[in-house]
Amino acid sequence: MRFGTHEIDRPLCLAPMDDISDPPFRRICKEQGADVAYTEFANCEALVRNVTKMLRKIAIKEEERPIGIQIYGSSEENMERAAAMAQEAQPDFIDINCGCWVKKIANRGDGAGLLRDLKKFEAVVRAVLKGTTLPVTVKTRLGWDTNSIVILDVARMLQDLGIQALTVHFRTRQQGYTGQADWSWIPRIKEVCQIPLIANGDIKTAQDAETCFNLGADGVMIGRGAIHSPWIFRHTRHYLNTGELLPELSLEERVDMCLRHLFSQAEYRGVPRGVVSFRKHYAGYLKSAPNIAHLRCELMQYEQVEPIVERLNRFLEEYHAGRLMDE
Repeated sequence: MRFGTHEIDRPLCLAPMDDISDPPFRRICKEQGADVAYTEFANCEALVRNVTKMLRKIAIKEEERPIGIQIYGSSEENMERAAAMAQEAQPDFIDINCGCWVKKIANRGDGAGLLRDLKKFEAVVRAVLKGTTLPVTVKTRLGWDTNSIVILDVARMLQDLGIQALTVHFRTRQQGYTGQADWSWIPRIKEVCQIPLIANGDIKTAQDAETCFNLGADGVMIGRGAIHSPWIFRHTRHYLNTGELLPELSLEERVDMCLRHLFSQAEYRGVPRGVVSFRKHYAGYLKSAPNIAHLRCELMQYEQVEPIVERLNRFLEEYHAGRLMDE
């Protein structure tokens, strides 16, 4: 698959997740083998108003390549302008979010809301294509609900428009994250269009990625699985290349990665905001550790970096001394 000027076989992509896929998290996932990254999704309305928070979301660094800037909205004029602004940030490609299921976004016709109006969907894509000379990709879902699965029509339309790649989260908007992602749609989509297809939804293990590739996906996109285990990219690539599963990271390795991520987050967002926003990552880095619930409760109280470092180092000492018991 091509991402701008980058050619990657069976790419492993980090999903664009709001308030998650920021530069510190992208850096960790890239270090752990993610081939392609996406920014957090940026609201076109806020971009064209030059809202500082939104402009910061589309700022990228050279070491993150290949990387795409994801934008969303339903105003054709503002999506065209936002695409031009995104191009100025010099990503490798621009991705259109046509799959966000959150009510406040989808119910106003943005994100997955476009799946209820394919003429509007097409017009928005055309506007983005008009606003940039960069390759454009699209991320969407199967349909609004089980009674309106439109992904095959969408795939044909996007191919005709010249979209470079299509990412599909294999649930409907109505499902959100409930139920199971239906990967059986992978071969059906590949039957109706030739553009590269990236599979998304419930890819939590190396074997899940292998299944999607075997069904015909050209790439996979990992979201929540990466939050819980950023090293999933390295483990998946090793498995795809060798057929062997790598052992789980040791507690020391996970604590070390956790702290490096925390330091980066605190530097990026400032203190205490960066420390507070990092709290959602403890569950992943410390999963299966003894007494994790009690430890997380303690860590959640801190707003400075130093006491977290001290507490985690003490936790490792207690662990090696055998003073911890499983809950």
